Amino acid sequence: MAIAIGLTSASFAAAAPVTVDPGGSLSAVACPSVTQCTAVDLAGQELTFDPRSRRVATHVTVDAGGGLAAVACPTRAQCTAVDGQGQEVVFDPKLPGTPKPVAIDASDQLSGVACPSAGQCTAVDGDGREVTFDPAAPGAAAPATLEIQPLTAVACPSSLQCTAVDATGQEVTFDPQSPGVPTPVVIDNNDALSGLACPSISQCTAIDVDGLEVTFNPRNPGTVAPVTLVAGDAFADVSCPSLDQCSGIDDNGHRVTFDPRAGGPAAPVALDGGVAMAGLACPSVDQCTAVDASGREVTFDPVPELRARGSLTGVAARRAKLELSLATNPGGPAIATITVSLPKGLAFARSRRARDGAITVRAAHARKLKFTTTSAGATLHITLADPVPGAEVTVASAGMPASAALAAAVRQGRIRALTVRVGTNATGTELSRVKLKLTA
Repeated sequence: MAIAIGLTSASFAAAAPVTVDPGGSLSAVACPSVTQCTAVDLAGQELTFDPRSRRVATHVTVDAGGGLAAVACPTRAQCTAVDGQGQEVVFDPKLPGTPKPVAIDASDQLSGVACPSAGQCTAVDGDGREVTFDPAAPGAAAPATLEIQPLTAVACPSSLQCTAVDATGQEVTFDPQSPGVPTPVVIDNNDALSGLACPSISQCTAIDVDGLEVTFNPRNPGTVAPVTLVAGDAFADVSCPSLDQCSGIDDNGHRVTFDPRAGGPAAPVALDGGVAMAGLACPSVDQCTAVDASGREVTFDPVPELRARGSLTGVAARRAKLELSLATNPGGPAIATITVSLPKGLAFARSRRARDGAITVRAAHARKLKFTTTSAGATLHITLADPVPGAEVTVASAGMPASAALAAAVRQGRIRALTVRVGTNATGTELSRVKLKLTA
């Protein structure tokens, strides 16, 4: 069987910040699609824009009485924002009109909001409480105490499950329709948690104000260990468009992208000239939009620019051969390590001699580079002796064992596509996915 490889290179790798809120201080952003984002600011304004067109947005005041702290947009036609006066305001981002804020938590400042559907939102406050409401008819909303610490962020992957994090390193997971008395769990002994994303009901990633991330199962967090991404960095927000890709922003104009299940440090990438970032939304694995405290937005591709092509044969016969060509961005940061991860059911050959003899690495002007390799099952690490900003890598690995289950699934036509993941150290543990379509 032959497999064709195709990969789209980054579109926003060199994107520059755009002022969308002159003189304003943006606090949060939500992007229900790759062509629509809505940001809110501390003056009670919302501004909706197409992040791909780079056009300046129109400002509309939706909450004149309180600075907006968070926003969620479950659909392109509905957003809900919460403010520092315990109010929520719902509006159509394309035609906001003059919506009226409604008090849902009159005694405290709301800090986060998540809306798993257009008919249900959950907000959290500085007194450890949550309030779940219908944004179109919030009159009957009643706050419920979850814990005694200030809650800083909330995520709701379903209408029956929400997770919030607090200023003391705890998470608390609850049913928003019947919160009861959930038990907070310490997941980060080091510092205050500042952002949270839950791409599924069984996986959440939180970031803190000391450069750490912690990924856990909210249904059974157990004992988890925070991982240092950027030591000493104060993260402001995180977004996870998939189970194996998250991006975070900090208070110094940087972003990092990482695989939350792999762990390990990540190199920060300059995004916004040292300005404190405030909010982040990633509607897809190849597009994120961040906003800052100076009224600017910047849209970028979180994965490094990478081109790839090749083939994979022999899977059905359980003796696979991979031929893969990779080219990293010559204008990007220096590359020291390249990692290739095979899909489940495949593994690299154990022989180092066979493996190294089938790999070549070249820099500009076709200059060969020295490297070493290590392999652990389905993962191959190529470490360059001298890091370079651009590298062309060719891998021709034969004799790769395929599992009986994978081979059978391919023969029977139950698996028609596979994915190879490629990572570099240029931006930490960022990954590019190379989809492999199987043909007879």
